[in-house]
Amino acid sequence: MLNFLRRRFDELVTGSFLFLILVLLPFRPAVFATAGGRDLAVWTLSTLILLFALLLVAARFSPRLRPLLHIVLQIGPMLVAVLGYVSLKLFDASVITTWLGIPSLDRWMMAADIALFGKTPYLWLTQWGLDSRLFLQIMSCFYGLYPFTPLIALAWFMYKGDIAQFRLLRRALLISLYCGYCCYILMPVSGPLSLSAPATPIFISSTLTYTFLMDNFRYANDCFPSLHTANPWLIVLLSWRKLPRWLLAIVITACIGITISTFALRFHYGIDDLAGLAWASLMAFIAPRTLPREAAQ
Repeated sequence: MLNFLRRRFDELVTGSFLFLILVLLPFRPAVFATAGGRDLAVWTLSTLILLFALLLVAARFSPRLRPLLHIVLQIGPMLVAVLGYVSLKLFDASVITTWLGIPSLDRWMMAADIALFGKTPYLWLTQWGLDSRLFLQIMSCFYGLYPFTPLIALAWFMYKGDIAQFRLLRRALLISLYCGYCCYILMPVSGPLSLSAPATPIFISSTLTYTFLMDNFRYANDCFPSLHTANPWLIVLLSWRKLPRWLLAIVITACIGITISTFALRFHYGIDDLAGLAWASLMAFIAPRTLPREAAQ
């Protein structure tokens, strides 16, 4: 039984999450800030379901499409986990935080930053002149890269045929994401912008796309630990000896850029990023031990 759970953990946790969403829908309908947000969510979900249904039918009659169906089924759990983040906002998971009586921890995080770094890290960048529009545009690109990193990593190892590494990465990232979402509920931290908004909006926050996404899909208390920092570095920790040097250099550069972007754009405290690095190490330790024995070996 235990080995069965180890083998099917990814499918079981994905199915459990989807079942929870189906249960919540009738009793607590999703709340959108704008009609456009609702329309985008409905259109996206409907399109994905329709495409998957068409692929199922087509693969039944065309053996050539079965490898594509296999790829979709293998990457599907990760896609659900990444998109599952928005459910925290749409179903207002902060109600659980309030019910548990957990206050905002932002002032504690700011105090920790001051104790560790002398000031919260984005002020260091400002002091060094790294607050120009061009720099913040670059940081915005790195920040926006984050949701795609798990999917890109899994696609690479599937392309290379390294199924053992693919399953290890998928397992680690799934545990990291779902446990991270639970931390957001139990440790509510909204980031430096919640304490003091800048006099002049930074580049990313002045765009209509950013405002639309933040209003409709961003969960406010999503800072501790920083999964933006944790998951890219988790990929590096687990794939260190599996990637060619040129690709490893690109991945590490992306990780550094994403990590710096978290506090350069004032979304995270420095302590969030330190917790993210610790989280990556913890997930890298736990994940192999949840695999079936032969896979772990």
